[in-house]
Amino acid sequence: MQTIRERAADLLERVRTIDSSLNAYVAIDEEAVLRDAARLDAIPSGERGPLHGWTLAVKDIVDVAGLPTRAGSSFFRRDPQRDAPVVAALRDAGALVIGKTNTHEFAWGITTENPHFGRTANPWNPARTVGGSSGGSGAAVAAGLADFALGSDTLGSIRIPAALNGISGLRPATHALSLDGIFPLAIGLDTVGPFAHDLEKVQRVYDVLAGSAVAESTIRRVCRLRGGGWDRVDPAVAAALDAAVDVLRAGGMHVEEISWWDDELMSAVAIVQQRAAARVHEPYFPEHANEYGADVRARVAHALGVTEFAEHAARDVVARARAAWEAATGGYDAALAPSVGAEAPLAPVPAAFRDETLPLVAPASAFGLPVAAVPVGFGPAGMPLGMQIIATRDVAAAFSVGRQFQAATDWHARRPQLEQPTV
Repeated sequence: MQTIRERAADLLERVRTIDSSLNAYVAIDEEAVLRDAARLDAIPSGERGPLHGWTLAVKDIVDVAGLPTRAGSSFFRRDPQRDAPVVAALRDAGALVIGKTNTHEFAWGITTENPHFGRTANPWNPARTVGGSSGGSGAAVAAGLADFALGSDTLGSIRIPAALNGISGLRPATHALSLDGIFPLAIGLDTVGPFAHDLEKVQRVYDVLAGSAVAESTIRRVCRLRGGGWDRVDPAVAAALDAAVDVLRAGGMHVEEISWWDDELMSAVAIVQQRAAARVHEPYFPEHANEYGADVRARVAHALGVTEFAEHAARDVVARARAAWEAATGGYDAALAPSVGAEAPLAPVPAAFRDETLPLVAPASAFGLPVAAVPVGFGPAGMPLGMQIIATRDVAAAFSVGRQFQAATDWHARRPQLEQPTV
């Protein structure tokens, strides 16, 4: 049996070989990785943590001691002496940090086409988008360059890469986990959470992050969301959701279809996000405006002009939408919906991709709800498709539904053929 240090050395070689074409990682200290692996090998078997030897990739907005936090920026940098609390908890549980992963600049975008650190490519087809903003973390897991990864989700930045990379992920409820030591996008909407191939592993990581095991949940009723944007997805995505519902029903789960959509919600939550992001970037933008990439520079400039009055009006829209949501979904433990409305598009990604995708992930973000993301099939171009399992109250329901689905399917067990990528 290999030692953790031997496994780490093999993984670092795999990263050197494969990541040159993917660009998932932006910072690795190989000597530190091997030292930490040797430390883990020396821990007596009876004292090892629940994640002993699991390899971890960390989005480059999250502090890791000894590696710079640059948030995908050309000018921002801090050199932390200590891990963010979420990383510290994972290290204490035995995780081995491999390195920092690429992100859309300042985590404000859904493609990880970064003008400063390069574009991260999709392991299933490098010509297509990996999604974002946690695209580097999603690619690292999908490509077998880490056992699990940390990402963040403000408006879909875990759920979108999970769908496009054929892996599992969790957007924890807003405020469920510490955001200390994490560069913010929009305080009040931001969350941090894990990716892995399967939801069982995601749950084991979340148990460590939350400080206690998620209780088992008895699922009474589940709904599939219909109407509005839910029904405007590509036929392949709709068919994959249909098949997922059939799997759950065959396993004895009661799944009904309900109609709920709010056309005003996306623009409202965008205003809330912009006001929060403006507060983050206000100290940087006057001096560094020309150092931002074009897309994020435009978003920051626009956000700085959003008024307090607009934010108050937007929050009223969110509150009305939440009341309607709770009326529609209150009798259900979880709601099923597409994470992304189509396969990963070719890069450079057209603007329509953002406009079509964000409304699908906005409700859970606006309402602060926990969401599990799971793969549910492949589209006509052979690219993964994903489903969100939105817990209406407690994260346990999302895990329970997702794990039952994965026990009956093998989408999460599929792997990209990295040596012979499809173009």
